[in-house]
Amino acid sequence: MRLRHSLFLHVPKTGGNWVSHVLLREFPDARRTPKIHTTRKSAADPQAFTFAFVRHPLSWYQSYFSYKQRKGWDPKNDWDQRVKSDCFGDFLETALDLTPGYYSKMLRRYVGQVGDEIDFIGRFETLVDDLITALQMAGEPFNPATLRETPPINQSQYGQHPAIYPVDLIEPVIASEWETVQRFYPVTTAHTD
Repeated sequence: MRLRHSLFLHVPKTGGNWVSHVLLREFPDARRTPKIHTTRKSAADPQAFTFAFVRHPLSWYQSYFSYKQRKGWDPKNDWDQRVKSDCFGDFLETALDLTPGYYSKMLRRYVGQVGDEIDFIGRFETLVDDLITALQMAGEPFNPATLRETPPINQSQYGQHPAIYPVDLIEPVIASEWETVQRFYPVTTAHTD
């Protein structure tokens, strides 16, 4: 999403629907990118302050699975078709076996690699504060109180679509996504909803 001074890249399952909702409300002249999940390369604008959000891999896989249980696996998404399952443990085992490090590789397409990153990378876990920081750094005029008062949207429905980690899969997921854990969550290694 393009604002006056900045560009927001919506990484899937990192709070981007809430961020987009807030940005469209706060910035009426904001322009959506052609695709909701536009990567760094396809949305490159060297003049714009670029920001995105990441999420701990453990909770990212939970959120992705719960969302797919609610909305359905996308028949046009190759990864969905390879890993789809009605069982969270089976989904994880298939993802780890067929596409190790999937989330970390995907993040590189949005936020860049170490040493060649976008301007600001916030965390889902501190979404509101990090969005405020990103907008302030970009020089966008806005009211932080309005952002803080905005309720969450598009939350995972773990009660209806549980995604509980089998104990024996927590460490393999962390090992598979070690790049992301080490890069964005070096102190905490376990974060599940």
